[in-house]
Amino acid sequence: MSEHAKETLCVEEKRAAHPVSATITHRDSEVTITTAEDDHVKSYTKNDIDVERALANADPVDQEELVDGPLYGWVVIIAAFVTQMISMGTCNIYGVFQNYYLTNTFEGRATTFQLSWIGSFAVMALDIAGPFTGSICDYFGHRKAAMVGVVIMALSLVAAAYATEVWQLYLSQGLLYGLGSSLTYFAGMSLPSQWFKKNRGLATGIAISGGGVGGLWMSPIVSNLLNTKGLRWTLLAIAIGHVVLLGPAVMLFKARNESGRQRAKRILRSGYREGESAEQEKQRKFVDFSIMKDKRFCLLFVAGIFVVCGYFTPFYFISSYAQQYGASTSTAALMVGLMNGASAVGRIIMGMVSDKIGSINALFISTSAATLTLLLVWSFAKTIPVMFLFSILYGLCCGAYLSSTVSVSGAICGQSRLATVAGIIYAGMAVGSLIGSPVSGAILDSVGHKTNYTGVILWSGFVMMVGSIILFCLKYATNKKMFVKV
Repeated sequence: MSEHAKETLCVEEKRAAHPVSATITHRDSEVTITTAEDDHVKSYTKNDIDVERALANADPVDQEELVDGPLYGWVVIIAAFVTQMISMGTCNIYGVFQNYYLTNTFEGRATTFQLSWIGSFAVMALDIAGPFTGSICDYFGHRKAAMVGVVIMALSLVAAAYATEVWQLYLSQGLLYGLGSSLTYFAGMSLPSQWFKKNRGLATGIAISGGGVGGLWMSPIVSNLLNTKGLRWTLLAIAIGHVVLLGPAVMLFKARNESGRQRAKRILRSGYREGESAEQEKQRKFVDFSIMKDKRFCLLFVAGIFVVCGYFTPFYFISSYAQQYGASTSTAALMVGLMNGASAVGRIIMGMVSDKIGSINALFISTSAATLTLLLVWSFAKTIPVMFLFSILYGLCCGAYLSSTVSVSGAICGQSRLATVAGIIYAGMAVGSLIGSPVSGAILDSVGHKTNYTGVILWSGFVMMVGSIILFCLKYATNKKMFVKV
């Protein structure tokens, strides 16, 4: 638009008591709003109404209430399931890679502690980038954000295939992969809640269960590829799989809520809706941390730090633990797969349960049960059958934590900015993932002398127990009655 070009839009707002008309005069760099009610004139720059930086972290003012019904919601769930299956499945089977690095690629050159950081960096990057990648999804759209994530993940795996040093894997298979998966994860995790209301817990549980299903079938396949084709070809094959499977899946993503960019264009085109104002748009922030003022949200945030400190330890260490007691490489990999598969079932089951008893109750119950399996089952798992039993029980219990956390976040803050708010929760989890597995590796190397896993088990069980206690405090802060649905 030229410097002198001028566009005048008249917006008539009819209200029951006070009809108001407003004239919006729009120039290249300035918007002037004059209301007929009091001849009040205000001027704003283009940035004031968020031409390029409008944010989607508040509920739309006049969007209809989202209800169950549209069949396309199930298409979104399937697409989200596939994205979780590949991206989170790859993160969850890092224990298979770690065992291969210890016994082949970096044998005698790296310790368990050093190699544990690769998987931890991936999960940490996924989590700590959450507030920003979630906001990117809410503003630019879930489909576009997820597609960028697919490209980043594929490139990171290609880079890892040609890595020759551990620090190179920190950057590629660790940080870069985590950043890419963060975009797809928060896009796929938050969309199902927009399409379902009555069965929101079940919808979210099905979508997030993809990570467990991916770990179930990817673990034995990746183990076999590593033993037959080597590290480089295995990573390249996984990179190709990301493009082939994830590309079409994310193209099916579709949001029901108005994105930040769509709102910005709509404001420029037709002005503000009832209840909106330029002042509100000026106050929006790309990542809104105001939710941290809510005591319940803070409890959920802190609980995530402690729970995730112990959450991934069994996934990363059950393979080497089993081989310590005589299990073959394929049998150990199967345990990792079963743990992931059971976690998928647990997410779906607890999703249905949360719709009945409340998401906070479901979160507390599942986390407490996972803690008990660590302390009471893994501690005594000295035979292969008991190890299989532990893998299945822990997977069933722990998997629900992720899906229930999303439901609790939505219950506290609403659905329209769920990707952003869930991202803040996962940023707290990043601290736990950064601490948890490396500390477990250090305990194994020093206290356990690389053979005794008692310290590792007690560490993971203790931190998850602290997280369970905090979740009980969250339940109590929400409703002091013990057996009420919350």
